[in-house]
Amino acid sequence: MKTHRETNELNRIEKRAIEASAVVPIIQAVAQRIGKEEALAILQAVNEKEAFQRGESMRNQLGHTGISELVEDVATWGIGGALEMEVLEQTSETYHFNITRCPYYEKYRELGLTEYGVALSCCRDKPFARGFHPQLKLERSQTIMEGADYCDFRYTLRSS
Repeated sequence: MKTHRETNELNRIEKRAIEASAVVPIIQAVAQRIGKEEALAILQAVNEKEAFQRGESMRNQLGHTGISELVEDVATWGIGGALEMEVLEQTSETYHFNITRCPYYEKYRELGLTEYGVALSCCRDKPFARGFHPQLKLERSQTIMEGADYCDFRYTLRSS
């Protein structure tokens, strides 16, 4: 089996690093004109919209999305990095886990961009879930990016 590097395909972490390196200087320049808070809000809104569309696209491609398809997608999050997670509960209606080591945080820290991490990455999770399945809800109260020891992901699929 070929690795991502052998197929010249970038993994999600590498893609986010490239995006961040390109976008952050623009956000910094915009922030000088309209303020940092507003510039970060724009960045976050753009990333949330993209995440919803990615989730929706996956739902359309697969024809059916549920917890098992979500589990498959989550398994791709750490490809190329050191994602560590602890699954707490997995049923046909729930997928609860903690991320205890986040390669996205580590990459942004390496690039000196942790202050942008939530708007670059973490903000994408809830809108992705809505696009992936309209009844899929994500509750998360903390992230490593914001200084917590772990990210608490609590996905619940509600029946219509």
